[in-house]
Amino acid sequence: MGKKAQQFSWNGIDLDSLRQVMDKPADDAVSALLESGSMDHLRTLLIEMAQNDSIVSDQLPKPMYDFIKGELAYTFSPEDIEFFNQTHEIWKEKGMKFIFILMFRSLPYTYMAEKPANVLKMTKLLIEQPERRIFETAQFVFDVMDKNWWEPDKRGILTALKVRIMHAAMRHIILDNKKGEKWNEAWGKPINQEDIVATNQVFSLEFFKGMALLGDTLTQQEQQAWFHTWKTIGRIMGVQDDLICKDINEAWTLQHTVYSHLFKDKTEAGIPLTKALVQTMEHFHLPLELTLLIMKRMLADDQFPDCFDRMLGPSYRELYPDFFAKPETPDEKEKHEKLLRTHFHDHLKKYYVTILDKKTDYQKVKPKQGIFERIIVWVMKMIRRIEDRKLLIDLHIDILHGILHHDGTHDLIDELDEKLIVDSMSALGGIMIGILSLHFREGKQSGFRIPADLKEYWSLT
Repeated sequence: MGKKAQQFSWNGIDLDSLRQVMDKPADDAVSALLESGSMDHLRTLLIEMAQNDSIVSDQLPKPMYDFIKGELAYTFSPEDIEFFNQTHEIWKEKGMKFIFILMFRSLPYTYMAEKPANVLKMTKLLIEQPERRIFETAQFVFDVMDKNWWEPDKRGILTALKVRIMHAAMRHIILDNKKGEKWNEAWGKPINQEDIVATNQVFSLEFFKGMALLGDTLTQQEQQAWFHTWKTIGRIMGVQDDLICKDINEAWTLQHTVYSHLFKDKTEAGIPLTKALVQTMEHFHLPLELTLLIMKRMLADDQFPDCFDRMLGPSYRELYPDFFAKPETPDEKEKHEKLLRTHFHDHLKKYYVTILDKKTDYQKVKPKQGIFERIIVWVMKMIRRIEDRKLLIDLHIDILHGILHHDGTHDLIDELDEKLIVDSMSALGGIMIGILSLHFREGKQSGFRIPADLKEYWSLT
């Protein structure tokens, strides 16, 4: 007799069966669009949704219109709103680190899940247009973390619904595809309930892990507020009720079960996705070697310690054998850690020089002032009523300078200790946001949207 397949279940829910369950309300709404048009019409809708903020139109078929209006009519409790407001304050304080964690831990870690990774591989969005895909993910986060995001006229809830509808549309396109690669039924249904809930929980659970790696662990109250907000976003995006966890401990139990279920497969589809993500970091002028060294640190994990090797080894092991070496004895491990710190230091210095050279590209051009305006500004500065305020990118370049140099000098330090490495990664998050804030998306008049009040708070204006 053959070996019996391992069973994976959570709270009595069989995860293999869960992979056959999609999102019926959203799927039915998209089916109504297909009945009123064609697959080309559906693709056109996806393009229009990506380029426009609004998704509610009287011209939509009634099932789609009713679906959207019904979701927008959901009533949130005072407790919900209190958690949402707490989360917004955490976002203001920690948002730069969140984006850093998203890029260097959350996304590459989840690409180990081979079955859902095939969706991204088949649609080719991340491989052929990695920058766009990554920036759209970041834009989604900015929208749902905005102040009062849950109100029906705000971009946050509209963006969450838009992503849900686009997921339903992608399911139709993948399953009805008459050309090219066919969907393998052994993978379950595309973007199924297991995929949806695990992806949603990544935005909270892996954020908590990433913050701990950056030496900035969230308090229990902060974690509770953040988790509650993101599980609510998950419900809006189609997570079914029996998968909405009551607390963080229950969520981790589910997440670890899903990871064990999905990460057991041989990794193939996720490798090119991870490589595309690494290449996207060039947009932020990060040396390839530094990107890899950061990912090696941020992907450290007790449950799946082989993540870095699995996801990045096939693409980069031959080029950078030191990064993938596996020392055995304590003495060898100590020497290897020192070698990696030296590599990190060398490439961080290289990045510092590069970003100093590039920073003028990211400084907002100030309008010319007349002689009277210049005199007023000079007088106000003299009486200390106003000060020159550095922009976010300058502030974090200054932090990098302080990390790499002896106090108050331009003399380089000899080596980086663990604390300085962690501090440097946080500084990189600020620089990345500074660059991201000026990114302009073709066909989108507002460019990359960061709310005005957040720009002010983050010194982006």
